[in-house]
Amino acid sequence: MSATRLVKNKFLIAGVLVFFHLLLISYQVPPGSETTLLEKILFSLLVPVQKAVVGSGRFLAGTWNNIKDLARVSRENQELEKEIFFLRQENRLLQEKLRLALKQADLEANLKLVGETVVPARVIGFDTSNFYRSLIINRGSADGLAKNLPVCDRFGNLIGRTAEPVGVREARVLLITSEDSGVAVISVGDRMPGILSGDGKGRCLVKYVMSSSPAGLEGDEVITSGFDRVFPPGLRVGKILQISSQEGIFKKIIVKPYFDIRELELVAVLKNTDLILR
Repeated sequence: MSATRLVKNKFLIAGVLVFFHLLLISYQVPPGSETTLLEKILFSLLVPVQKAVVGSGRFLAGTWNNIKDLARVSRENQELEKEIFFLRQENRLLQEKLRLALKQADLEANLKLVGETVVPARVIGFDTSNFYRSLIINRGSADGLAKNLPVCDRFGNLIGRTAEPVGVREARVLLITSEDSGVAVISVGDRMPGILSGDGKGRCLVKYVMSSSPAGLEGDEVITSGFDRVFPPGLRVGKILQISSQEGIFKKIIVKPYFDIRELELVAVLKNTDLILR
């Protein structure tokens, strides 16, 4: 064994013997006497340990309480988010309901003078193969509707006519933008007559206007003429966008309808085709 290690062992043994010696002395001191040196030493050694234990206990207790509080707050946040979601949805539904109610009131106010000759209706569907061909409304034969009744938007612009099938509570409306549509029209400016039909893409064409005819002005308004005995005269249809001469005897006249298919929520069906609106 090396000398250095021997010296370390001797000091360690001496320290242990001194500690036990002090311990024996402290036990020999009668109760109620002054604090012994060993007690002071042990107190000094144990106080930091007790502080650490108490502090750790308080820290763990506080951490646990914080975890419980966080869990409670998380649950409350989830409930609040759920309530906010439903409140937002309810708000949107109420806004939409109010918007439709105002439009319904606006439509009925605009048509108040014509009384029983007009039936307000709501659009409930479109032709899935082509939106510009036809739509479905929530009125039918029970409301006095039949085939070939003019249909206008809420501003009085022509959008089409009722067509088969006409059910008890629903009816199909053939739009003027459909290729199967045909409306007798006339221009307001120079009284150019023609037959208007759709191109199936959202616009209309005025047909059977002679290439040699001077009639027809770009930007001129087109209205119904009443010559077809289906649509009453004076219904607003649209404006002439373009006029061009083709190889043949007829002009190509493109008309942009006044109605916007994206805003067709409420429409008006004219039950009395003898009604003159202009």
